[in-house]
Amino acid sequence: MKAYELGFGESADALTVRPGKPVETDLPGARVAGWCGGRAPGIGTAAWPRSPVTGLPMTHVITLELPEDYRRKGEDLVALSLFHADDHVADDVEGVAELLAGTAPTAEQAADPFLAEVAATAAARHPRQRDLEDLIGGAHALLWLTAEEFAAPRTDPPADIRPAGLGDRYSRGQNAWDDSAPETTVWLGERTGDPNTGIAPSEDGAGGYVAAWSSDDDEELKTFWASIDGTSHLGGTIMPCQGMPTGLTPYVFELEDGVGGINLGGGNAQIDLESDVFDWAQ
Repeated sequence: MKAYELGFGESADALTVRPGKPVETDLPGARVAGWCGGRAPGIGTAAWPRSPVTGLPMTHVITLELPEDYRRKGEDLVALSLFHADDHVADDVEGVAELLAGTAPTAEQAADPFLAEVAATAAARHPRQRDLEDLIGGAHALLWLTAEEFAAPRTDPPADIRPAGLGDRYSRGQNAWDDSAPETTVWLGERTGDPNTGIAPSEDGAGGYVAAWSSDDDEELKTFWASIDGTSHLGGTIMPCQGMPTGLTPYVFELEDGVGGINLGGGNAQIDLESDVFDWAQ
């Protein structure tokens, strides 16, 4: 298998390590592999994931077409989409969590335009949506997509019909109505020279894994680690900001703060496409 770096921009000759940032990256042979920010893939507006705290539509972080080795949930599931709410400090909207879990709306809820749409989201839920919750209670959603869904026209978020009282940034969390990042093209290029390609990340060196910055006397490795520090990628060496998550496999997707507007407090996230481990730290 191979490891891959992500680059961001509208031209293969002018890619950066993060959208809108000046740090450039050189990805020989890079191909367009998706987009971050903005609209969702072709899943339909009603299926747009919502926060279980506020009911507001999550921000679309990234939709990425995966190389064949990384299609770990089936050969026909060729891409993934990640959504983000950052709602760990948001005010709960009564009834939202239950409606998104599939509870039938009461007559009063059905008469409320906002709650009726929340209920409709539950009914239209994408069949391969996986709900993710981080250690501080923030909600995320990961969707596995078919080739048809990936290629379909992109989906706009639902119309903004939020209830009164959800306008304050602190109380509402991030959402697609207020915090959507500009759409930016995502490119994939092969990461070469990574000694950990095809090896599951491990703190104790199991399987021959060499943890980043673990060697002070190998100048070649130190130069390599410096070159990949702060980059989003598939496979190879990971650089978690705190402890290494347990249960990772060689098929880990490491995503840096700010990509598609995701708020990771300046850190990064690890999403394992094989084991489903999800973690992030700053």
